[in-house]
Amino acid sequence: MTSKTSSTETVTAAAVESLYTVEELAAAAKEVFHASPDIVKAALRLNGVQKTTQKEAARIVEAFRKMEV
Repeated sequence: MTSKTSSTETVTAAAVESLYTVEELAAAAKEVFHASPDIVKAALRLNGVQKTTQKEAARIVEAFRKMEV
């Protein structure tokens, strides 16, 4: 049995990044972001994020850590 897919449906596994909730990212905060869960939650919520990739979350958390207070 052969299945047909259009070129727009062909996506490599490397191109697809997983989405994580704020709670999932906060749970892995120390290992992934070297930050406390509270910092990760605050950074993401300040930016209105509910789900995001790990790469984008890292960018947001880093910018949050560098913000002047």
